[in-house]
Amino acid sequence: MLRTMVVLALAGCSSSGGGAQADDQPEPDAGTDAGTTQSIGTAGCNKPSTIAEKAYVMRSITVGGGSRDYFIRLPMGYDPTKPYPVIYQQHGCSSGANRETNNVPLDNQVGTSAIIVRGKAAGQCWDTATTGPDIPYWDAMVADVEATWCIDAAKRYATGYSSGSFMTHRLGCLRADKLRGFATIAGGQAESNCPATVGALLIHDANDNTVNISASIAARDSLLTRNGCDKTTAPTPTDHPPCVAYSGCASGKPVVWCQTSGKDHDRQDALAAPIFWDFLSKLD
Repeated sequence: MLRTMVVLALAGCSSSGGGAQADDQPEPDAGTDAGTTQSIGTAGCNKPSTIAEKAYVMRSITVGGGSRDYFIRLPMGYDPTKPYPVIYQQHGCSSGANRETNNVPLDNQVGTSAIIVRGKAAGQCWDTATTGPDIPYWDAMVADVEATWCIDAAKRYATGYSSGSFMTHRLGCLRADKLRGFATIAGGQAESNCPATVGALLIHDANDNTVNISASIAARDSLLTRNGCDKTTAPTPTDHPPCVAYSGCASGKPVVWCQTSGKDHDRQDALAAPIFWDFLSKLD
């Protein structure tokens, strides 16, 4: 419990980052479905949707004896017969009523290829404790989404910023058997004894004065061990500087590390948004 409290304290001050992409921009088609893994449709397939497309729509669920909200964005032209990849986003800490918006914007990156779901922590920051309110909430949110809309259960992804990064890393362990991969910025949490391995991309600034980069370094090293990556060979530069990829990782379970400088605790949308989706969409 003490460790969880320390983690939340470290992740406590999240900036809004460099501006989100405008929702009224033309929505590109991001191409084919993410990865080549065979699709696994959920119970929500073949059920007509009644909500607006290309907009975040609030939906309420009951969990822990109370009502909680989440926000779902269907792509334009949503087809209930087609299983879609889904990205579950965990926001950074915020005292604002709309704290779920404190996420790396992926709308224009995914185009018509994926569904985006934004969770909302019970408090200003996420509680990563298994006995807290947010892990059961995440489970209930996923269950509701997949019972209502057509999701590809083989292509569930997660992203997180700051406190949301800690939550995402926690989910990447506790729910590793449900997630295909995740991408985070400005936060990390080393894990062990996880039920499965997942592909992971981590961004952190060397000059972060809110969450020290050591948190993500520890998480990266934990992932390298879990995914069987080669720690002795220098990682290889990717098409997205400053990101580097480690060799020898288990098939389909890459680990990519992106260390920036001079950005402090910024969300770095211009860097993170395209890198997040490029990484996740290529997992197979």
